[in-house]
Amino acid sequence: MDDASVHDSDPPPDSGNPSADPLARPVHEGEREGHAGPARLGAAPARAPESTGAWLHVVSGPSVPALSRAVFELAARFLAGGHRVLLVDGAPALRLHERFDRESRWGVVECLGGGLPVLGLVQDSGRLGLYLLAHGTPASPPDWPRIRQVLDEAQPHFGRAVLALDPDAPAAIGDALAGVHLEGWWPQGGSEARRAAGIGGRLGIQFADLNLDSMLLPRLEALDARLWTLVAPAPPAEEPAAPAAQPSADEAAEVSEPVRLDSDPRVRERLRFLLWMRRVEAEGKKVVPAGGAPPETEESS
Repeated sequence: MDDASVHDSDPPPDSGNPSADPLARPVHEGEREGHAGPARLGAAPARAPESTGAWLHVVSGPSVPALSRAVFELAARFLAGGHRVLLVDGAPALRLHERFDRESRWGVVECLGGGLPVLGLVQDSGRLGLYLLAHGTPASPPDWPRIRQVLDEAQPHFGRAVLALDPDAPAAIGDALAGVHLEGWWPQGGSEARRAAGIGGRLGIQFADLNLDSMLLPRLEALDARLWTLVAPAPPAEEPAAPAAQPSADEAAEVSEPVRLDSDPRVRERLRFLLWMRRVEAEGKKVVPAGGAPPETEESS
């Protein structure tokens, strides 16, 4: 892939400062010496992936569909944040290239072998800002200790990277990523905490629970729909109604005074006659000839 076509708005690392490594992070108290993860492993409390500052996000899961959904969920969240995202398929059974209808012949395995550059094997996924490094075709066990070099080569060109791994990923990956600032994700971690702790123990990574309630299917249509919900503009807030004009003192005085109608005996007699005529017509009686007098009615008070 052309180098010029792959770039990100995030600033590149400071090449003049050898310690400014974008993948490096300080070792926190309680972590095992020489390992990336904390001493307490397992499914960590849920948090939003896009709210973290890590460039690398390692994700695994109990099944291929769950792992695929997790990859799509992370991709949607990072794309919604305006990042250029690289998906690295490190799981032989995942076959992410099939999800995007892309080639599988060359990928991360060939990069680990040291013979091919990362940018030469990255494929456009068909979604704006989303790229794929397929798993490849291993002729021998992958050289996982070189995964750090592969990621270092890709980092200046992408805003976020998602590394998908099988739950039985080897400990060599954790050794290679020791000291890297990363986040680990396990879909629906509460129900599979033991398995999350298993891979976390081998890799030295504390996996956090990734909620997939909004990513129900491992399909591109679900990815598109999820991305739309994350970037769709919120409805405009309704402007507060202007306060009603307060009446003047004279207007308020006029409104407060009750309206009085003069009583006219002729008008009242006419109304009584019309009401009587309507009642007679409703009962099917003949209309009283003109000049006839209505029957005696009770005087209204």
